[in-house]
Amino acid sequence: MASGLKVKHFKVRGSADDGITVHQWESVEHTWPNHSHPEYKLGVSEGGTGTFFYRGQRYFVGPGKLLVIHPNEVHSCTATGAWRYLYAAPNVIASIVRTFNRNGDIEPLLLPPVIDDMQLVELVLQAHRAMDDGDPQLDQESTFYEAICELLVRHASMPDIPRKRGRANIRRVKESLEAKFSENVSLHELAQLAGTSAPYLSRVFSKEVGIPIQSYLSQIRVRRAQQMLMAGETLANVAYAAGFADQSHFTRHFKRFIGVAPGAYSKAVNPSSNS
Repeated sequence: MASGLKVKHFKVRGSADDGITVHQWESVEHTWPNHSHPEYKLGVSEGGTGTFFYRGQRYFVGPGKLLVIHPNEVHSCTATGAWRYLYAAPNVIASIVRTFNRNGDIEPLLLPPVIDDMQLVELVLQAHRAMDDGDPQLDQESTFYEAICELLVRHASMPDIPRKRGRANIRRVKESLEAKFSENVSLHELAQLAGTSAPYLSRVFSKEVGIPIQSYLSQIRVRRAQQMLMAGETLANVAYAAGFADQSHFTRHFKRFIGVAPGAYSKAVNPSSNS
C-alpha cells in the first residue's frame, strides 16, 4: 500500500503552548483505530473519501464537506485519497471565542461533526495552504482567523463580531500597510496598532474594506512592483523590494491581480530593453 504524509508546524503568537499543526496526507487506503487528539481537528478532502465513527455515529465525508472533531473525543476512521487536516489547540480557539464576548466559554462549538459548506471548506483550504506553503506571516494568520471566525459565525450559533471602532482602526491599519508594505508585518502588530485583537481586526477589516487584509497588502505590493518594473528594475530585485517572500510568491500574486506574469509585464512596459 502506497501512502505518504507531510507535516508542517505553524506558530500563532501568544502563550508558549499556542499552536496549529497542518497535515497533508494521501494514501490508497488507511484505517485508524479508536484514538483522540488534544486539539480541534478540521479535515478537508482534496478528492479523497472517508468514513468516520464519532460520538456513536458513522459519518461519510468527501469533497466539499468539513470534518470537525472536538479535543480529546475518541473517534476512528478509514480514508483514501488526498486530505488536509488542521489541528488547533483549544487555547487558540478560546482566544478567538473571547472576541465574541463569551469569556472563553468554548462549549458547545463546532457542531455538527460534518459541515456541508463549500465556501467554508475553501477558507479552511486557503488557511492550510498558506501555512503549508510558508506564505508571509500576515497571510497565514489572516487566513486562519478568517476561516475559524466564519466557522463560529455560521455553525456555532454565535453572534457576529460587533463593528465598534472599526472605521478609525481600519484607517490606521491601512496607513501602516502602505508605509510598511515591504516588511513581513504581523497581524498581531497591526491589531496592537488598532487597539484590538487579531481575530477582530481580521474580520472587521474584510467587512469595512471588502477584501481580506492580506489581499489588501498584496495589492499594495503589486502596485509598487508595477512601478518598479516600469522603471526598469529586474524581476529579482522587484520581488524582494516589494516585500514578497520569493520569486514564486511574487509571480503568483502579480498574475492574480494584473492578469499576466511579471516577466511578460516587464517586457511590455520596457520594449526597448528587450530589443
